[in-house]
Amino acid sequence: MPLGDALEAYTRKRPGEVLLVRVLLDGSSEEVLVFRGASSFLTRPTPADPGQPVIPAGAQLLGVERQHAPFSPVNPQVIATGLQGEALATLLAEVGIDL
Repeated sequence: MPLGDALEAYTRKRPGEVLLVRVLLDGSSEEVLVFRGASSFLTRPTPADPGQPVIPAGAQLLGVERQHAPFSPVNPQVIATGLQGEALATLLAEVGIDL
């Protein structure tokens, strides 16, 4: 399953969480917010076509931060930070999602 789809599925299963995803895309560090099955860029325009993935296959994952919902950029309630690789795969597996 593509990373973006997996993260969206995770937030559908855990609606009390928000994921702040940092990726390297086209040589630029970008932030994506994933909440209740939807993804939106915080640092660039989000694609208007809902069929186009916000996190494309070529994006390099820099890290995922879990926060309690609702998202608050001023006062984030961080659960875990810097998730990637095996730690992220383990988190997703807890809710039955395979990368």
